[in-house]
Amino acid sequence: MKALAIILALTLPLAAAPEARTVEASFYCFKQAPGVESVSIVQGEMPTTVKLSAANISDPVELPVIEGLATLQRPDGAGTAAKLKIPAGLRKALIVLLPAPSGSAEPYQAFAIDYARDTFRKGTYRLVNVSRHPVRGAIGRSYAEIKPGGTGDIELQGEEGATQGVKFEFHDQDAWQRLTETRCAVRRDRRWLVIVHEDPATHRMNLRSIPDRDYQPAAPAVATTSND
Repeated sequence: MKALAIILALTLPLAAAPEARTVEASFYCFKQAPGVESVSIVQGEMPTTVKLSAANISDPVELPVIEGLATLQRPDGAGTAAKLKIPAGLRKALIVLLPAPSGSAEPYQAFAIDYARDTFRKGTYRLVNVSRHPVRGAIGRSYAEIKPGGTGDIELQGEEGATQGVKFEFHDQDAWQRLTETRCAVRRDRRWLVIVHEDPATHRMNLRSIPDRDYQPAAPAVATTSND
């Protein structure tokens, strides 16, 4: 019987270890949750602390992913700040954080966007709709319409330096409502993240445009607005 147990132990497959990998992650915070102005990434002996900013995208850090899930810790050691899924195959991610709804287990809700250069090219506005309304945007002849929870790219067309009209709208009460309307110059030396968010308390729709700091951006081409 003892010999049989030894044979079975040698022949049965070992339990599979959790699938672990790392991705290169940058962070952007649409709005800070009260009292949580940074997050910690635990990997090895020394955690990495990332200060959350509503004005800039952070420098990239290595983010551990275990079985498709990444965990961000509160820097005060008081528990988890956010958990999020990282799609398989994602090598370079932009992690966007927003304050979680009242009563949530963590102070932030977070999601990952593909931030690789070959999929998010220079001269592109990546529109992210985290509201419950359809959103559409047009820059010159370029156009995208995004469902709630979706993303889409607006790639600039026309000659470098040419000024074009910019218009973003959301659909509510059976009509398209204006978010912002302005003008911008065609530039292909940078890229922009454009987030449309609905304030959970006031239900106002807000838009924010953040240029990629890798290209030494000036002021955002699309101003922060609300539908007041």
